[in-house]
Amino acid sequence: MAATETSQSGGDTGPRTVFYRGQRLGSREFARIQRAIAGRPGLTREALAREVAERFRWTRPTGDLAVTSCRLLLQRLGQRGFIRLPATLPRRRPVATPPGAEPAAGPRAWGPGADPGVPGALVVRPIVPAEAAAWRSAMARYHYLGCPHLVGESIRYAAFVGNTLVALLLWGAAALHNPPRDRWLGWDAATRQRRLPWVVNNVRFLILPGSQPPHLASRVLAATLCRLGRDWSARFGHPVLLAETFVDRARFRGTCYRASNWLYLGDTHGFARRGARYEHHGHPKRVFVYPLARRAGERLRAPDQPLPHPTPEGHKR
Repeated sequence: MAATETSQSGGDTGPRTVFYRGQRLGSREFARIQRAIAGRPGLTREALAREVAERFRWTRPTGDLAVTSCRLLLQRLGQRGFIRLPATLPRRRPVATPPGAEPAAGPRAWGPGADPGVPGALVVRPIVPAEAAAWRSAMARYHYLGCPHLVGESIRYAAFVGNTLVALLLWGAAALHNPPRDRWLGWDAATRQRRLPWVVNNVRFLILPGSQPPHLASRVLAATLCRLGRDWSARFGHPVLLAETFVDRARFRGTCYRASNWLYLGDTHGFARRGARYEHHGHPKRVFVYPLARRAGERLRAPDQPLPHPTPEGHKR
């Protein structure tokens, strides 16, 4: 969810005051935020936003911490000189690798894949914490967009054929602005705000270089969809009803999504989010969706459908 617009009163010489989520923030609150920054040196801005949101108990309608909007708030406060933020870390660019090269992380970085008694079996599962560094390294090295900056709810997956790592996936929060999806669902802005936590986005899908069994991409995708809803409920305490993804039409046709029975809804207008604004980058993307539950579209459209709140267990990472 985007950060609520803030306003300053009094100009440069007036009181340093902003309003965020209906709360007035002044010098006392800014000092409290600055103490949080000073007390946790080395935190990324995302981690810092999570820390501040937790201290001030700023949450989304689902009960999750409002990390994204808090990060935008901190950015604005820093730009206005109300607080001093730590320097941002440079983003790692993907490194071009010759076809057939071995993955960046060796097999010791990964736990077991499939049952060794079933040679050639495909298994897709969430990664465990010990595999996170290897997952990030491989995604940064081999995906043309690099490793994304994770915000909010997300699950990272690894796919194995036998015990050979073949693919990596990332599922995260749905896009706030997705006109083809919103038209298909008949959403207005208010309904979208209430229902968006029930939609999940396939943020990254990477087939690792090397030998590829036939139809590997569509098989990995189908296997992930079979367990995605259960995994999400178990980790975050609420269901997801619809999956979405964006396919760069200048690079891909979306063949694996079509083969897995995803619905093509149309193309975006070529805008991307940059902080609190959307900028035109001139690269429209194809939008695909996949219902994860029966009557998913009907439930997402229904104005009186209650939205379950995450359980305490759902906040554990």
